[in-house]
Amino acid sequence: MVFTRIPFSQISDTLKRVNIIFLVLALVLFVGSQWVSAKRLLVLFYATGFLLNPVSNYILYLIGMFYNFFIPGGIGGDAYKVFKLNKAFNWPVKKLTGAIFIDRFMGLTAIGVLILLFAAFIPFVIQENLRWILPILLILGVLISFLFVKYMFKSFFNVYWLTLLQSIVVQVLQCASVIFLLAAISNLDNFLLYVLVFLISSVLSIFSFSGIGVREIIFYQASSWFLFNSTVAVTIGLLFSAITAFVSLFGIVFHFKKSSFYIKQDLVKS
Repeated sequence: MVFTRIPFSQISDTLKRVNIIFLVLALVLFVGSQWVSAKRLLVLFYATGFLLNPVSNYILYLIGMFYNFFIPGGIGGDAYKVFKLNKAFNWPVKKLTGAIFIDRFMGLTAIGVLILLFAAFIPFVIQENLRWILPILLILGVLISFLFVKYMFKSFFNVYWLTLLQSIVVQVLQCASVIFLLAAISNLDNFLLYVLVFLISSVLSIFSFSGIGVREIIFYQASSWFLFNSTVAVTIGLLFSAITAFVSLFGIVFHFKKSSFYIKQDLVKS
C-alpha cells in the first residue's frame, strides 16, 4: 500500500543520504531500550518467585525478540518463554503467562503516558484549547492501570511503579532512537510529531510482523494529517523495522544452541 503511493526510488534516494553516525546512535539507543525491557521482565519474574539468572534472561529475551519479529502478532516470543521455562522448571504456565502479560501491559501503559505528554505540543491540541483534558486523562489512565494490577495481578503490585518507570525509560530510548533516525535522513523539524506517530504505531504494530507495514502506513497517513514529508516519514518506519530485525536476528544464534545452554548452566531454580 505504501509503495503504491510513494515510489521506492524516492525512499532509496533518501537512504543514500543517510548519516551513518546518527544511524549507529539510533541502533545503540534501541539496543539500550531492549536491555531495560529485559530487566523489567526479570523484575516481574522475581516478583513471582521465578529466580531466573540474569544472563539467561537476556538470552531468552533475545530469542523471544527473534520469534516476535518473524511470527505474526508479535506473541511468538512470549509463548516461547513460557514454554521453555515451564519445561525446564515446571513453573506454572498461569503464573508465567501473568508475568509476560504484565510485561506487555506496563509497556502499553508507558506508551499511553508518553502519547498524552507529547500530545500537549500538537498544534491541533493547542489551537482547539484541549490541553486541559490531557492531565485528567493521564491521571485517570495511570490510576486505572494501577488498580487493574493491584486487584487482578496482586503478585506484581509491589513492583508496579518500578516496572512503570522502566517501561517509560524503554519508550523514551526508542523515541530518542526515532529522533536520531530523523536526524540521519533529514532535519529535526516537527520531531515531536514523528515521535507521537511512532508511539501510536507501536501500539498497532502488535497486529503485524513486529510492526512491518503497519508503521510505514501509519507514518504515511500521518504525513498528510500533520503535513510533514511522507517520504521521510515512511523511511523512518523502514529504518526502525530494519534495526529491530537486525537486533532480533542475533536471537537465532542462541536458538540453534542446545537448550541445556541456558536451562542447566545459567538458570537458577526457584
